[in-house]
Amino acid sequence: MIIQRPELTRRIKELDKWIMVFGRRKTGKTFLLREFIPHDEYFFVKRDRSILTEDNGKMKNLVIDTFTEILQRELNNGKTIVVDEFHRLGDEFFDLLHSMEKSGKLILVSSTLSFSKKLLDKRSPLLGLFAEVPVPIIDLSNTLDALDSKHFNKKDTMELAITLREPITIDYLDSSNDARETLLKVLTSTLRTIPALVGEIFQEENRQLSNKYEGVLRAIATGNTSSGSIADYLFSNRLIDKNDPSLVQQYLANMVEFGVLKKTEIYNKRKKRYSHSSHLIHLYYYADEHYNISERHPLMEEMDRIVDDVMPHLVEDQIREHLAKKNGLTEGIIEKPEHDVDVCLLRFQKPQIIGEVKWKDEISQSDVQRAEEVLTQYEVDKRFLFVPDEEKVESDELEINDIEDLK
Repeated sequence: MIIQRPELTRRIKELDKWIMVFGRRKTGKTFLLREFIPHDEYFFVKRDRSILTEDNGKMKNLVIDTFTEILQRELNNGKTIVVDEFHRLGDEFFDLLHSMEKSGKLILVSSTLSFSKKLLDKRSPLLGLFAEVPVPIIDLSNTLDALDSKHFNKKDTMELAITLREPITIDYLDSSNDARETLLKVLTSTLRTIPALVGEIFQEENRQLSNKYEGVLRAIATGNTSSGSIADYLFSNRLIDKNDPSLVQQYLANMVEFGVLKKTEIYNKRKKRYSHSSHLIHLYYYADEHYNISERHPLMEEMDRIVDDVMPHLVEDQIREHLAKKNGLTEGIIEKPEHDVDVCLLRFQKPQIIGEVKWKDEISQSDVQRAEEVLTQYEVDKRFLFVPDEEKVESDELEINDIEDLK
């Protein structure tokens, strides 16, 4: 299966200047550029700083001097050149770019946080020369489109659409299998890959910093979603010297910038809630913190229970993100002592759309009544209840939505 990403592809094509494409490993950057972006030369920088390129259908190695000669010549001729994992070339390459005439279209690609930040830093001589194009995991709207021709039921389609947002899961999809079976196959086959995916982002940082970044991911997996509770987790695990939220702010900002975390507004409060951008990252760290899966191979039955535990929260997060994008609003939630609201979409800090997500096989009338009691307290444009299948639920007060309303 090939999942199209038309908005991202269009943006890269339309930018008429040098471009910096960045994001963590395995978000589909290389596939997107090689398959959907017209280019004249594609170079991949290996760890030993030799450069791979394709010549008449065969891959060959270039030394740096030959590579830079080709690069300058082709850009001067107005060509489009892609340099993947450019950061491995180091400061000398930065200096070369600074000295070059800005002709042609150069697309640099990186999956490492420190060098991407270095290029975009306010002190960088290259600041302003590149348009920034972050590549996150695949958008939910794209995976929903790709599954439109498949024959899964609504609930399974939603769970698979969430799963397929991670490009490494796409090859596991088999429409002849049960959807949950496919999902469990993905999880048991890829969970041990997750620490490596995340670790690659911070590989240029020292080990102490890497431990702190991973500590943040683990803190969030255990339900510590504010900067204060994350700081408390890191301090209790001796990863920071003081229990001080200000000590974790830069780590959080870096991880949000690079697409590993996202932050959500809490309505009428001066704080944010942090969550994992990737369901696979969340599932791995949740499962490891609660079931210690990094030390042993989990049984399929255990993974099924983990998915049952986590999936309602994942669906809630996906619905909030998707509707915020679709309506041009800011993601938010409501936290009060007497109740929470799963989805609160804001315009200029004012709620416009609010909703509850109930993700289980049987939605009782008491579930509906409780959602009605909470949501009708707010004056907004729309109140909704999102369920696996809207045909099985009724309400006089709320719009009942399911996956069909997302397409």
